[in-house]
Amino acid sequence: MLYFSMINISTNKQLGIMLPNTNKALAEVLKTATPQQLQTLSEGKDIKSILHALLQERTQHSKSDAVLLDLLKNNPTLKSLGKVSDTIHDLLKTLKSDATPLPIEKVLKHFLIDIKHISEPVLKEKLENSGIFLESRLKNADNPKLTLKTALDSLLPLLEKSHIPAVKALAKELNALRLDPVISHASNKELLAATKQNTHALEAVLKRLEPLLASLQNHRNHADPLYSKTFSSLLKQTTQLLNAFQMKQSSPAVLHETLNTLLPMLQNSNVPESKTLSSLLNNIIKTLDTIMAAPQPQHRLHERHLPQQIERFLEQVSSALQKSDAVYSKELGTVLQTLKHLNTPQKLDTHHQIKEIVAQDLKAVLLQASDDIAKSTHPNQSELLKQMDKLALQIDYYQLMSHLCNASSVYLPLSWEQLEEGNITLNHHDEETFYCDIDLKLKTYGELKLRLILYDNNQLNLHLFSESSDLKQLLKEHIPLLRSALIDADITPREIRIVEAARSTAATSYQTPSHLKMGFEVKV
Repeated sequence: MLYFSMINISTNKQLGIMLPNTNKALAEVLKTATPQQLQTLSEGKDIKSILHALLQERTQHSKSDAVLLDLLKNNPTLKSLGKVSDTIHDLLKTLKSDATPLPIEKVLKHFLIDIKHISEPVLKEKLENSGIFLESRLKNADNPKLTLKTALDSLLPLLEKSHIPAVKALAKELNALRLDPVISHASNKELLAATKQNTHALEAVLKRLEPLLASLQNHRNHADPLYSKTFSSLLKQTTQLLNAFQMKQSSPAVLHETLNTLLPMLQNSNVPESKTLSSLLNNIIKTLDTIMAAPQPQHRLHERHLPQQIERFLEQVSSALQKSDAVYSKELGTVLQTLKHLNTPQKLDTHHQIKEIVAQDLKAVLLQASDDIAKSTHPNQSELLKQMDKLALQIDYYQLMSHLCNASSVYLPLSWEQLEEGNITLNHHDEETFYCDIDLKLKTYGELKLRLILYDNNQLNLHLFSESSDLKQLLKEHIPLLRSALIDADITPREIRIVEAARSTAATSYQTPSHLKMGFEVKV
Protein backbone atom coordinates (compact mmCIF):
# COMPACT_ATOMS: atom_id res chain seq x y z
CA MET A 1 0.00 0.00 0.00
CA LEU A 2 1.14 3.53 -0.75
CA TYR A 3 0.71 4.81 2.79
CA PHE A 4 3.16 2.22 4.18
CA SER A 5 5.88 3.36 1.79
CA MET A 6 5.15 7.03 2.46
CA ILE A 7 5.25 6.80 6.24
CA ASN A 8 8.85 5.58 6.21
CA ILE A 9 10.13 9.10 5.62
CA SER A 10 13.12 10.75 7.22
CA THR A 11 12.74 12.24 10.67
CA ASN A 12 14.06 15.47 9.14
CA LYS A 13 10.82 17.15 8.10
CA GLN A 14 12.52 19.20 5.37
CA LEU A 15 14.20 16.32 3.54
CA GLY A 16 11.20 15.28 1.45
CA ILE A 17 10.76 18.70 -0.13
CA MET A 18 14.38 19.79 -0.46
CA LEU A 19 16.01 17.09 -2.57
CA PRO A 20 16.16 17.67 -6.35
CA ASN A 21 15.04 14.11 -7.09
CA THR A 22 11.85 14.53 -5.01
CA ASN A 23 11.04 18.23 -5.43
CA LYS A 24 10.38 19.04 -9.09
CA ALA A 25 10.56 22.80 -8.51
CA LEU A 26 14.03 22.55 -6.97
CA ALA A 27 15.23 20.38 -9.86
CA GLU A 28 13.89 22.97 -12.32
CA VAL A 29 15.59 25.83 -10.45
CA LEU A 30 18.97 24.09 -10.43
CA LYS A 31 18.79 23.62 -14.22
CA THR A 32 18.95 27.40 -14.71
CA ALA A 33 21.52 28.16 -12.01
CA THR A 34 24.73 29.85 -13.18
CA PRO A 35 28.14 28.41 -12.17
CA GLN A 36 28.48 31.24 -9.63
CA GLN A 37 25.07 30.48 -8.12
CA LEU A 38 25.86 26.77 -7.94
CA GLN A 39 29.14 27.69 -6.26
CA THR A 40 27.21 29.60 -3.59
CA LEU A 41 24.85 26.66 -3.08
CA SER A 42 27.70 24.15 -2.82
CA GLU A 43 30.30 25.98 -0.76
CA GLY A 44 31.22 22.71 0.92
CA LYS A 45 32.10 21.12 -2.45
CA ASP A 46 30.60 17.76 -1.40
CA ILE A 47 27.05 16.39 -1.31
CA LYS A 48 27.02 16.16 2.48
CA SER A 49 27.80 19.88 2.86
CA ILE A 50 25.27 20.86 0.17
CA LEU A 51 22.48 18.92 1.90
CA HIS A 52 23.53 20.32 5.25
CA ALA A 53 23.30 23.85 3.85
CA LEU A 54 19.88 23.17 2.32
CA LEU A 55 18.35 21.34 5.25
CA GLN A 56 19.74 23.10 8.32
CA GLU A 57 17.13 25.07 10.30
CA ARG A 58 18.11 28.71 10.83
CA THR A 59 16.81 31.79 12.56
CA GLN A 60 17.76 33.92 9.52
CA HIS A 61 17.96 33.36 5.77
CA SER A 62 21.30 31.94 4.63
CA LYS A 63 23.15 32.98 1.49
CA SER A 64 22.08 29.68 -0.11
CA ASP A 65 18.42 30.35 0.67
CA ALA A 66 18.63 33.84 -0.84
CA VAL A 67 20.17 32.48 -4.06
CA LEU A 68 17.58 29.71 -4.33
CA LEU A 69 14.71 32.11 -3.67
CA ASP A 70 15.95 34.45 -6.40
CA LEU A 71 16.24 31.52 -8.82
CA LEU A 72 12.79 30.27 -7.86
CA LYS A 73 11.09 33.63 -8.45
CA ASN A 74 12.81 34.24 -11.79
CA ASN A 75 12.77 30.74 -13.29
CA PRO A 76 10.98 31.04 -16.69
CA THR A 77 9.40 27.57 -16.49
CA LEU A 78 7.97 28.16 -13.03
CA LYS A 79 6.78 31.68 -13.90
CA SER A 80 4.76 30.32 -16.83
CA LEU A 81 3.04 27.50 -14.91
CA GLY A 82 -0.26 29.37 -14.46
CA LYS A 83 -2.65 28.72 -11.58
CA VAL A 84 -3.30 25.38 -9.93
CA SER A 85 -7.09 25.54 -10.46
CA ASP A 86 -6.60 25.75 -14.26
CA THR A 87 -4.34 22.68 -14.22
CA ILE A 88 -6.94 20.78 -12.17
CA HIS A 89 -9.71 21.77 -14.62
CA ASP A 90 -7.56 20.65 -17.61
CA LEU A 91 -6.74 17.37 -15.91
CA LEU A 92 -10.42 16.72 -15.19
CA LYS A 93 -11.33 17.30 -18.85
CA THR A 94 -8.73 14.76 -19.98
CA LEU A 95 -9.84 12.24 -17.35
CA LYS A 96 -13.50 12.55 -18.37
CA SER A 97 -12.65 11.46 -21.91
CA ASP A 98 -12.18 7.89 -20.64
CA ALA A 99 -15.19 5.66 -19.97
CA THR A 100 -13.64 4.15 -16.82
CA PRO A 101 -13.17 6.84 -14.15
CA LEU A 102 -9.95 6.80 -12.12
CA PRO A 103 -9.94 7.38 -8.31
CA ILE A 104 -8.16 10.73 -8.70
CA GLU A 105 -11.11 12.07 -10.72
CA LYS A 106 -13.37 11.94 -7.64
CA VAL A 107 -10.79 13.81 -5.51
CA LEU A 108 -10.25 16.51 -8.15
CA LYS A 109 -14.01 17.03 -8.69
CA HIS A 110 -14.54 17.97 -5.06
CA PHE A 111 -11.23 19.69 -4.43
CA LEU A 112 -11.87 23.19 -5.79
CA ILE A 113 -14.40 25.26 -3.83
CA ASP A 114 -16.91 27.43 -5.65
CA ILE A 115 -16.37 30.85 -4.09
CA LYS A 116 -20.15 31.17 -3.59
CA HIS A 117 -20.07 28.19 -1.18
CA ILE A 118 -16.90 29.00 0.75
CA SER A 119 -16.90 28.52 4.54
CA GLU A 120 -14.25 28.39 7.27
CA PRO A 121 -14.23 24.57 7.86
CA VAL A 122 -14.30 23.78 4.12
CA LEU A 123 -11.47 26.21 3.34
CA LYS A 124 -9.41 24.85 6.23
CA GLU A 125 -9.86 21.28 4.97
CA LYS A 126 -8.86 22.23 1.40
CA LEU A 127 -5.74 24.08 2.55
CA GLU A 128 -4.71 21.13 4.73
CA ASN A 129 -5.18 18.74 1.79
CA SER A 130 -3.50 21.04 -0.77
CA GLY A 131 -0.41 18.83 -0.89
CA ILE A 132 1.79 21.58 0.54
CA PHE A 133 1.75 20.02 4.02
CA LEU A 134 1.81 16.31 3.09
CA GLU A 135 5.26 15.40 4.42
CA SER A 136 4.73 17.37 7.63
CA ARG A 137 1.31 15.79 8.24
CA LEU A 138 2.68 12.29 7.72
CA LYS A 139 5.62 12.99 10.02
CA ASN A 140 3.30 14.34 12.72
CA ALA A 141 0.66 11.61 12.36
CA ASP A 142 -0.24 9.93 15.64
CA ASN A 143 -1.44 6.46 16.47
CA PRO A 144 -5.18 6.99 17.30
CA LYS A 145 -4.80 4.68 20.31
CA LEU A 146 -2.07 7.02 21.59
CA THR A 147 -4.43 9.97 21.04
CA LEU A 148 -7.06 8.08 23.07
CA LYS A 149 -4.51 7.40 25.83
CA THR A 150 -3.51 11.09 25.95
CA ALA A 151 -7.16 12.19 26.08
CA LEU A 152 -7.93 9.81 28.96
CA ASP A 153 -4.79 10.95 30.79
CA SER A 154 -6.02 14.55 30.46
CA LEU A 155 -9.52 13.61 31.60
CA LEU A 156 -8.51 11.82 34.81
CA PRO A 157 -7.18 14.83 36.82
CA LEU A 158 -10.24 16.86 35.80
CA LEU A 159 -12.56 14.20 37.23
CA GLU A 160 -10.44 13.87 40.38
CA LYS A 161 -10.77 17.64 40.98
CA SER A 162 -14.58 17.44 40.92
CA HIS A 163 -16.54 17.87 44.16
CA ILE A 164 -19.43 15.76 42.82
CA PRO A 165 -19.34 12.22 44.37
CA ALA A 166 -20.71 10.52 41.24
CA VAL A 167 -18.00 12.13 39.11
CA LYS A 168 -15.27 11.10 41.58
CA ALA A 169 -16.55 7.51 41.22
CA LEU A 170 -16.20 7.84 37.44
CA ALA A 171 -12.56 8.84 37.97
CA LYS A 172 -11.86 5.43 39.55
CA GLU A 173 -13.49 3.65 36.58
CA LEU A 174 -11.47 5.75 34.17
CA ASN A 175 -8.20 4.99 35.96
CA ALA A 176 -8.89 1.25 35.70
CA LEU A 177 -9.66 1.63 31.99
CA ARG A 178 -6.36 3.46 31.38
CA LEU A 179 -4.47 0.40 32.64
CA ASP A 180 -5.93 -1.82 29.90
CA PRO A 181 -2.96 -3.00 27.74
CA VAL A 182 -4.68 -1.80 24.54
CA ILE A 183 -4.37 1.75 25.89
CA SER A 184 -1.39 1.64 28.25
CA HIS A 185 0.92 0.05 25.63
CA ALA A 186 -0.08 2.38 22.78
CA SER A 187 2.80 4.18 21.04
CA ASN A 188 3.71 5.67 17.67
CA LYS A 189 6.08 2.74 17.05
CA GLU A 190 2.97 0.82 15.95
CA LEU A 191 2.78 3.15 12.92
CA LEU A 192 5.87 1.47 11.47
CA ALA A 193 4.55 -2.06 11.97
CA ALA A 194 2.05 -3.86 9.75
CA THR A 195 0.46 -5.70 12.68
CA LYS A 196 -3.13 -6.88 12.47
CA GLN A 197 -5.64 -4.86 14.45
CA ASN A 198 -7.16 -6.56 17.52
CA THR A 199 -10.75 -5.47 16.85
CA HIS A 200 -12.26 -7.43 19.75
CA ALA A 201 -9.92 -5.83 22.30
CA LEU A 202 -10.75 -2.36 20.95
CA GLU A 203 -14.49 -3.07 21.08
CA ALA A 204 -14.15 -4.16 24.72
CA VAL A 205 -12.36 -0.91 25.64
CA LEU A 206 -14.94 1.23 23.84
CA LYS A 207 -17.79 -0.70 25.50
CA ARG A 208 -16.38 0.25 28.92
CA LEU A 209 -15.73 3.85 27.87
CA GLU A 210 -19.15 4.57 26.33
CA PRO A 211 -21.29 4.64 29.55
CA LEU A 212 -18.60 6.61 31.36
CA LEU A 213 -18.66 9.37 28.74
CA ALA A 214 -22.47 9.30 28.59
CA SER A 215 -22.64 9.84 32.36
CA LEU A 216 -20.22 12.78 32.14
CA GLN A 217 -22.19 14.35 29.33
CA ASN A 218 -25.39 13.93 31.35
CA HIS A 219 -23.83 15.84 34.27
CA ARG A 220 -22.83 18.63 31.90
CA ASN A 221 -26.28 18.74 30.25
CA HIS A 222 -28.01 19.24 33.62
CA ALA A 223 -25.57 21.81 34.90
CA ASP A 224 -26.26 25.14 36.55
CA PRO A 225 -27.67 27.77 34.10
CA LEU A 226 -24.30 29.56 34.16
CA TYR A 227 -22.63 26.54 32.52
CA SER A 228 -25.20 26.20 29.75
CA LYS A 229 -24.49 26.85 26.07
CA THR A 230 -27.19 29.54 26.10
CA PHE A 231 -25.42 31.49 28.85
CA SER A 232 -22.06 31.10 27.11
CA SER A 233 -23.59 32.30 23.84
CA LEU A 234 -25.18 35.32 25.55
CA LEU A 235 -21.84 36.27 27.16
CA LYS A 236 -20.16 36.09 23.78
CA GLN A 237 -22.95 38.18 22.26
CA THR A 238 -22.58 40.77 25.04
CA THR A 239 -18.82 41.05 24.37
CA GLN A 240 -19.45 41.49 20.64
CA LEU A 241 -22.13 44.13 21.26
CA LEU A 242 -19.84 45.96 23.66
CA ASN A 243 -17.08 46.05 21.02
CA ALA A 244 -19.56 47.24 18.38
CA PHE A 245 -20.90 49.71 20.88
CA GLN A 246 -17.52 51.29 21.52
CA MET A 247 -17.15 51.73 17.77
CA LYS A 248 -20.64 53.30 17.64
CA GLN A 249 -22.01 50.49 15.48
CA SER A 250 -24.75 49.20 17.77
CA SER A 251 -27.77 50.67 19.56
CA PRO A 252 -28.38 50.60 23.36
CA ALA A 253 -31.67 48.75 22.76
CA VAL A 254 -29.94 45.62 21.41
CA LEU A 255 -27.54 45.52 24.37
CA HIS A 256 -30.45 46.11 26.78
CA GLU A 257 -32.31 43.08 25.38
CA THR A 258 -29.27 40.78 25.75
CA LEU A 259 -28.55 41.87 29.33
CA ASN A 260 -32.20 41.33 30.30
CA THR A 261 -31.95 37.76 29.00
CA LEU A 262 -28.83 37.14 31.13
CA LEU A 263 -30.37 38.44 34.38
CA PRO A 264 -32.88 35.60 35.17
CA MET A 265 -30.19 32.99 34.46
CA LEU A 266 -27.97 34.58 37.10
CA GLN A 267 -30.90 34.86 39.53
CA ASN A 268 -31.66 31.11 39.14
CA SER A 269 -28.05 30.03 39.56
CA ASN A 270 -26.62 28.21 42.61
CA VAL A 271 -23.08 29.43 41.97
CA PRO A 272 -21.88 31.27 45.14
CA GLU A 273 -21.02 34.46 43.23
CA SER A 274 -24.33 34.56 41.32
CA LYS A 275 -26.12 36.79 43.88
CA THR A 276 -23.43 39.48 43.64
CA LEU A 277 -23.32 39.17 39.85
CA SER A 278 -27.10 39.45 39.43
CA SER A 279 -27.13 42.57 41.66
CA LEU A 280 -24.34 44.12 39.58
CA LEU A 281 -26.15 43.32 36.33
CA ASN A 282 -29.44 44.66 37.68
CA ASN A 283 -27.76 48.01 38.42
CA ILE A 284 -26.29 48.11 34.90
CA ILE A 285 -29.74 47.49 33.39
CA LYS A 286 -31.28 50.27 35.54
CA THR A 287 -28.56 52.67 34.37
CA LEU A 288 -29.23 51.63 30.79
CA ASP A 289 -32.99 52.22 31.30
CA THR A 290 -32.25 55.79 32.45
CA ILE A 291 -29.95 56.43 29.49
CA MET A 292 -32.45 55.07 26.95
CA ALA A 293 -35.18 57.35 28.31
CA ALA A 294 -33.01 60.43 27.71
CA PRO A 295 -32.41 62.14 24.34
CA GLN A 296 -29.33 60.97 22.34
CA PRO A 297 -28.72 57.84 24.48
CA GLN A 298 -25.67 56.83 22.41
CA HIS A 299 -23.71 59.85 23.70
CA ARG A 300 -24.75 59.37 27.33
CA LEU A 301 -23.38 55.81 27.54
CA HIS A 302 -19.80 56.96 27.92
CA GLU A 303 -20.78 59.78 30.28
CA ARG A 304 -22.12 57.19 32.73
CA HIS A 305 -19.09 54.90 32.13
CA LEU A 306 -21.45 52.08 31.20
CA PRO A 307 -19.02 50.25 28.85
CA GLN A 308 -16.48 50.04 31.71
CA GLN A 309 -19.18 48.72 34.07
CA ILE A 310 -20.14 46.00 31.59
CA GLU A 311 -16.47 45.06 31.08
CA ARG A 312 -16.03 44.64 34.86
CA PHE A 313 -19.21 42.55 35.02
CA LEU A 314 -17.95 40.24 32.23
CA GLU A 315 -14.58 39.87 33.97
CA GLN A 316 -16.28 38.89 37.24
CA VAL A 317 -18.50 36.35 35.46
CA SER A 318 -15.44 34.86 33.77
CA SER A 319 -13.65 34.66 37.13
CA ALA A 320 -16.66 32.93 38.74
CA LEU A 321 -16.90 30.38 35.94
CA GLN A 322 -13.20 29.56 36.26
CA LYS A 323 -13.83 28.57 39.89
CA SER A 324 -16.62 26.20 38.85
CA ASP A 325 -16.52 22.43 39.23
CA ALA A 326 -14.08 20.81 36.80
CA VAL A 327 -16.84 18.73 35.22
CA TYR A 328 -18.25 21.93 33.67
CA SER A 329 -14.90 23.26 32.49
CA LYS A 330 -14.02 24.10 28.92
CA GLU A 331 -11.02 21.74 29.16
CA LEU A 332 -13.25 18.77 29.93
CA GLY A 333 -15.55 19.70 27.05
CA THR A 334 -12.56 19.74 24.68
CA VAL A 335 -11.45 16.27 25.85
CA LEU A 336 -14.98 14.89 25.39
CA GLN A 337 -15.03 16.31 21.87
CA THR A 338 -11.75 14.50 21.09
CA LEU A 339 -13.09 11.22 22.47
CA LYS A 340 -16.26 11.53 20.36
CA HIS A 341 -14.10 11.14 17.25
CA LEU A 342 -12.48 7.94 18.58
CA ASN A 343 -15.64 5.93 19.18
CA THR A 344 -15.24 2.98 16.77
CA PRO A 345 -12.55 0.29 16.24
CA GLN A 346 -12.09 1.61 12.68
CA LYS A 347 -11.22 5.09 13.97
CA LEU A 348 -8.73 3.51 16.38
CA ASP A 349 -7.02 1.58 13.59
CA THR A 350 -3.28 2.25 13.95
CA HIS A 351 -3.01 3.62 10.42
CA HIS A 352 -6.40 5.35 10.30
CA GLN A 353 -4.97 8.88 10.30
CA ILE A 354 -2.35 8.02 7.67
CA LYS A 355 -4.97 6.37 5.46
CA GLU A 356 -7.17 9.47 5.73
CA ILE A 357 -4.28 11.79 4.84
CA VAL A 358 -3.19 9.71 1.86
CA ALA A 359 -6.77 9.30 0.61
CA GLN A 360 -7.54 13.04 0.73
CA ASP A 361 -4.24 14.90 0.22
CA LEU A 362 -3.88 16.11 -3.36
CA LYS A 363 -0.15 15.38 -3.64
CA ALA A 364 -0.53 11.86 -2.23
CA VAL A 365 -3.41 11.07 -4.59
CA LEU A 366 -1.43 12.55 -7.47
CA LEU A 367 1.61 10.36 -6.74
CA GLN A 368 -0.54 7.22 -6.66
CA ALA A 369 -2.45 8.18 -9.83
CA SER A 370 0.78 8.93 -11.73
CA ASP A 371 2.12 5.46 -10.86
CA ASP A 372 -1.16 3.80 -11.88
CA ILE A 373 -1.41 5.65 -15.21
CA ALA A 374 2.26 5.03 -16.05
CA LYS A 375 1.57 1.27 -15.78
CA SER A 376 -1.79 1.43 -17.61
CA THR A 377 -2.85 1.40 -21.26
CA HIS A 378 -4.97 4.54 -20.87
CA PRO A 379 -5.67 6.12 -24.31
CA ASN A 380 -4.58 9.56 -23.03
CA GLN A 381 -1.68 8.26 -20.96
CA SER A 382 0.88 10.71 -22.34
CA GLU A 383 -1.33 13.81 -21.89
CA LEU A 384 -2.44 12.73 -18.40
CA LEU A 385 1.13 12.19 -17.22
CA LYS A 386 2.11 15.57 -18.65
CA GLN A 387 -0.72 17.35 -16.79
CA MET A 388 -0.07 15.42 -13.57
CA ASP A 389 3.61 16.29 -13.78
CA LYS A 390 2.67 19.96 -14.15
CA LEU A 391 0.35 19.83 -11.12
CA ALA A 392 3.07 18.10 -9.07
CA LEU A 393 5.53 20.81 -10.13
CA GLN A 394 3.10 23.53 -9.01
CA ILE A 395 2.66 21.91 -5.58
CA ASP A 396 6.43 21.45 -5.22
CA TYR A 397 6.89 25.12 -6.13
CA TYR A 398 4.74 26.22 -3.17
CA GLN A 399 6.51 23.78 -0.86
CA LEU A 400 9.91 25.13 -1.86
CA MET A 401 8.69 28.73 -1.61
CA SER A 402 7.39 27.99 1.90
CA HIS A 403 10.78 26.66 2.97
CA LEU A 404 12.81 29.51 1.51
CA CYS A 405 10.49 32.24 2.85
CA ASN A 406 10.13 30.66 6.31
CA ALA A 407 6.35 30.81 5.90
CA SER A 408 3.41 28.76 4.65
CA SER A 409 2.85 29.68 1.01
CA VAL A 410 -0.33 28.11 -0.38
CA TYR A 411 -2.30 28.44 -3.61
CA LEU A 412 -5.99 29.31 -3.40
CA PRO A 413 -8.12 26.16 -3.89
CA LEU A 414 -10.96 28.19 -5.43
CA SER A 415 -13.11 27.91 -8.51
CA TRP A 416 -13.77 31.57 -9.31
CA GLU A 417 -14.26 33.03 -12.78
CA GLN A 418 -12.88 36.41 -11.69
CA LEU A 419 -9.59 34.97 -10.34
CA GLU A 420 -6.52 34.93 -12.61
CA GLU A 421 -3.95 34.20 -9.90
CA GLY A 422 -4.10 33.85 -6.13
CA ASN A 423 -2.07 32.65 -3.17
CA ILE A 424 -1.91 32.93 0.61
CA THR A 425 1.19 33.34 2.78
CA LEU A 426 0.90 32.64 6.51
CA ASN A 427 3.51 33.48 9.12
CA HIS A 428 3.90 34.57 12.71
CA HIS A 429 6.28 36.97 14.40
CA ASP A 430 5.88 35.45 17.85
CA GLU A 431 3.41 33.22 19.67
CA GLU A 432 0.77 35.97 19.71
CA THR A 433 1.12 37.87 16.43
CA PHE A 434 0.10 36.17 13.18
CA TYR A 435 0.29 37.47 9.62
CA CYS A 436 -1.67 36.48 6.55
CA ASP A 437 -0.97 37.94 3.10
CA ILE A 438 -3.51 37.26 0.35
CA ASP A 439 -2.36 38.20 -3.15
CA LEU A 440 -5.01 38.16 -5.88
CA LYS A 441 -5.00 39.07 -9.54
CA LEU A 442 -8.56 39.71 -10.73
CA LYS A 443 -9.70 39.81 -14.35
CA THR A 444 -11.74 43.00 -13.98
CA TYR A 445 -9.82 44.93 -11.32
CA GLY A 446 -6.21 43.77 -11.53
CA GLU A 447 -4.16 43.20 -8.39
CA LEU A 448 -5.69 43.15 -4.91
CA LYS A 449 -3.40 42.55 -1.94
CA LEU A 450 -4.58 42.05 1.62
CA ARG A 451 -2.50 41.92 4.77
CA LEU A 452 -4.15 40.64 7.95
CA ILE A 453 -2.43 40.89 11.34
CA LEU A 454 -4.05 38.96 14.20
CA TYR A 455 -2.88 39.63 17.77
CA ASP A 456 -4.11 39.26 21.37
CA ASN A 457 -6.19 36.23 20.31
CA ASN A 458 -8.88 38.08 18.34
CA GLN A 459 -7.70 41.62 17.53
CA LEU A 460 -7.36 42.23 13.79
CA ASN A 461 -5.72 44.86 11.59
CA LEU A 462 -6.55 44.63 7.88
CA HIS A 463 -4.84 46.59 5.11
CA LEU A 464 -6.06 46.42 1.50
CA PHE A 465 -3.99 47.49 -1.51
CA SER A 466 -5.31 48.11 -5.03
CA GLU A 467 -4.59 50.48 -7.91
CA SER A 468 -8.15 50.19 -9.26
CA SER A 469 -10.31 53.16 -8.23
CA ASP A 470 -13.47 51.15 -9.01
CA LEU A 471 -12.39 48.31 -6.73
CA LYS A 472 -11.39 50.71 -3.95
CA GLN A 473 -14.84 52.29 -4.11
CA LEU A 474 -16.47 48.84 -3.88
CA LEU A 475 -14.29 47.97 -0.90
CA LYS A 476 -15.20 51.20 0.89
CA GLU A 477 -18.91 50.50 0.40
CA HIS A 478 -18.60 46.99 1.86
CA ILE A 479 -16.34 47.73 4.85
CA PRO A 480 -19.31 48.08 7.30
CA LEU A 481 -20.58 44.65 6.18
CA LEU A 482 -17.10 43.15 6.60
CA ARG A 483 -16.73 44.71 10.05
CA SER A 484 -20.08 43.26 11.17
CA ALA A 485 -19.17 39.80 9.85
CA LEU A 486 -15.86 39.87 11.74
CA ILE A 487 -17.59 40.87 14.98
CA ASP A 488 -20.10 38.04 14.49
CA ALA A 489 -17.12 35.67 14.19
CA ASP A 490 -15.77 36.95 17.55
CA ILE A 491 -12.96 38.92 15.87
CA THR A 492 -12.47 42.57 16.79
CA PRO A 493 -11.48 44.68 13.76
CA ARG A 494 -9.22 47.33 15.27
CA GLU A 495 -8.23 48.75 11.90
CA ILE A 496 -9.50 48.29 8.35
CA ARG A 497 -7.67 50.53 5.90
CA ILE A 498 -7.51 50.86 2.13
CA VAL A 499 -3.90 51.84 1.53
CA GLU A 500 -3.16 53.91 -1.54
CA ALA A 501 0.51 52.99 -1.97
CA ALA A 502 1.69 49.54 -2.98
CA ARG A 503 2.50 47.23 -0.08
CA SER A 504 6.04 47.94 1.00
CA THR A 505 6.63 44.92 3.18
CA ALA A 506 6.39 41.58 1.41
CA ALA A 507 5.65 38.32 3.14
CA THR A 508 9.14 37.07 2.30
CA SER A 509 10.75 39.81 4.40
CA TYR A 510 9.51 38.42 7.72
CA GLN A 511 12.32 37.63 10.12
CA THR A 512 11.06 34.45 11.69
CA PRO A 513 12.28 32.94 14.98
CA SER A 514 13.61 29.41 15.06
CA HIS A 515 10.39 28.03 16.60
CA LEU A 516 8.41 28.72 13.42
CA LYS A 517 8.44 24.96 12.60
CA MET A 518 9.31 25.80 8.99
CA GLY A 519 5.84 27.14 8.30
CA PHE A 520 4.28 23.80 7.44
CA GLU A 521 1.61 23.67 10.13
CA VAL A 522 -1.18 25.78 8.73
CA LYS A 523 -3.80 27.19 11.08
CA VAL A 524 -6.84 28.82 9.55
